[in-house]
Amino acid sequence: MAFAERDGVKLFYTLDGPESAPVLMLSNSLGTTHKMWEPQLAAFSKKFRVLRYDRRGHGQSSSPPGPYSLDDLGNDALAIMDAAGASKVHWCGLSMGGMTGLWLATNHPDCIVKLVVCSAATFMPPPELWNGRIKTAQDKGIEVLAAPTMQRWFTADFIKGQQDKVAFIREQFLQTTVEGFSGCAAAMRDMDQRETVKTIKAKTLVIVGADDQGTTPAEAGIIVNRVPDARGVILKGSHIINVEAPEAFTKEVLEFLG
Repeated sequence: MAFAERDGVKLFYTLDGPESAPVLMLSNSLGTTHKMWEPQLAAFSKKFRVLRYDRRGHGQSSSPPGPYSLDDLGNDALAIMDAAGASKVHWCGLSMGGMTGLWLATNHPDCIVKLVVCSAATFMPPPELWNGRIKTAQDKGIEVLAAPTMQRWFTADFIKGQQDKVAFIREQFLQTTVEGFSGCAAAMRDMDQRETVKTIKAKTLVIVGADDQGTTPAEAGIIVNRVPDARGVILKGSHIINVEAPEAFTKEVLEFLG
C-alpha cells in the first residue's frame, strides 16, 4: 500500500507488472476507484508497469473539502507519478480520468508518451445539471444517485444480463464520499478544454461506447477533430466501456500502445 501526498491530501496508488517495463497510468471515472481497471489488469501488466490510483475523495485517498478543479486533479496525478518514480507515462483515462489526461497532455506534455481518452468530453454543460447532482448528494446522500447513475453508465441489456459486473461498479460508487463526489462534480461542471486540446502533441486514441448518452460519440468526435494526432474507435456499449466491452477495449488499447 503506497501513498503520495500533495498539499496535505493523501493519494493512494498501486503498481503492478514488471519494474523495468514502461509505465501505463490508469485513471478512473467519477465515483469509481482504481479497482475499476481489474478487467484489464492481467493483460496490461504483462507488458507494462501499471500505475493505478484513487482520485481525491475516492477509495483510500483523502476527501478534502471541495470544490475541486481540473488543475487539482491533474496536479494530484503528477504528485503520484513523482512518488512512483515515473517521469513519463502512457496514460489511459476514462470519463473524468480521460479529461484529466487531456489536461496533462496540454499542460505537461513531456509527461505523456501516448494518450488514451475514453468516454470523455472537453466540455460538460449545463452547470445546473452538476449543481443538481451535487445538491442531491449533499442533501440526501450518495445512495440516491446510485441507480440513475448505473442506468446512464451501462446499457439496459448489460444491467439485466451482467448484474455482478454492475454491482462491482455500484459498490465503488457507494463508497465515494459526498465531499469527493461533490468536489469532483464541480471540476466537471467548470471544465472547458475545447480550445486547449488543440495544442496536444501526444499520439491519442479516443474510445467511446456507441450507446454512451453522457459523453456521446459526437463528443468523442470533437476530441478527435481537435487533437492534432488523434483517431477514434466506437465500441458496442455505454459509458463504463472497459467493463461493458472488456475484451474489445483491452485489444484496442494494447494495439495502440504497441
